[in-house]
Amino acid sequence: MPALLMPSEILSMSAQAARRLVEAGEGDGALLYLALLSCGGDAAQAAARLRWPESRLRLAFDRLAALELAQPPADPPAPPPPRQDDRRPEYSRGEIVTAMEKEPVFQGLCREMEGRLNRIFTDNDLKCLYTIYDFLAFPPEVILLLTGWVIQRERRQKNNPAAYPRMPQLQTEAFRWKRLGVDTLERAEDYLRRQEAVDQREWAVLSAVGVTERRPAVSREREYISAWVGMGLSDELIRMAYERTVYKKGAMNWPYANKILESWHKAGYKTAAQVEAGDRPPARARTGPAPQQPQDFQPTQDRIQKNNDWLDQFLEEQRKGDG
Repeated sequence: MPALLMPSEILSMSAQAARRLVEAGEGDGALLYLALLSCGGDAAQAAARLRWPESRLRLAFDRLAALELAQPPADPPAPPPPRQDDRRPEYSRGEIVTAMEKEPVFQGLCREMEGRLNRIFTDNDLKCLYTIYDFLAFPPEVILLLTGWVIQRERRQKNNPAAYPRMPQLQTEAFRWKRLGVDTLERAEDYLRRQEAVDQREWAVLSAVGVTERRPAVSREREYISAWVGMGLSDELIRMAYERTVYKKGAMNWPYANKILESWHKAGYKTAAQVEAGDRPPARARTGPAPQQPQDFQPTQDRIQKNNDWLDQFLEEQRKGDG
């Protein structure tokens, strides 16, 4: 029987409330009740955590009210609006047609993009492209750099030199670039230079962390690799972090290895020798007086003469004894 996972913070629920929710088989009501408990009864905070549509939220409140576990507010709080980056405008076909007719730059961009992606654009393709061009306000030259980068990535991941991405993939990557602030030609060129450095190190890093089958890095792995390359970490240090991770966790754990490497980078370690020296415990301090160092003996002339006189006397006594 699996062990019960106990939380670090305890929420207090009456046995009567738990019994009513279980007997009613009320899933959404139970979730809302738990959200209310964790938010101190604040309906707005509970709604923000659940991120449900207003209709679902109102229905859950009504069910809790029927169980006499909550009083629904007159107007249940609406879920918070999505992030600005996540809002895609819904362009109509008419808006796209107008843009094609009255915006020659966009019209030329469409022709160029169709050639690069080797397809005739559908209405949805045009909407995706216009979202990048109009909503994200990417200059055409940035869109073309983005396109080339996504094509290259698609072919590498699929190991197919003839593969092409779909326009929704380009749109998703464009929103990611926007969040990273890569929205001008200068920033895009700098970003792609850094990505090229990551490409050159990708397989070496994957090998250093125990990947034996040659393959491209998945998205999350590439994020870590990009960070490590940006920190200037060598394959030797990455391998050492991997070995310590496996020793501690039993297998490769990217977040754990990343913490190790971040700490080494912060400490200024560049080589394995520096890491080992930093890990070595400091020498124990001596409690007694320090031993005196021997000094070179430099006899004086008088001392030499006395030694010679003693030696002559000793030899003379030896001769007399023999006689």
